Amino acid sequence: MNSVDKIRFLLFYSEAPEATCYGYLELNRDGNMIALYNSCGEEIDMFGGHEFVRVRALGKFDDEDRDNFYSLLESDGVG
Repeated sequence: MNSVDKIRFLLFYSEAPEATCYGYLELNRDGNMIALYNSCGEEIDMFGGHEFVRVRALGKFDDEDRDNFYSLLESDGVG
């Protein structure tokens, strides 16, 4: 089971965002970051000089069924 957390970017591509900037963090079952997403749910470069804090956990999903992943993002208002 992977999980998705909502995050708030403190630095986005090494620059402070002008307004509050949220995104999403995907973790594998071991708790390791495997992907970052912007506020639209689009995958972004994990090594782009980002700094963020976790806001809250959205939930878990089976990596074999990505529909559950998108359902979690939709529950947060994406899409």
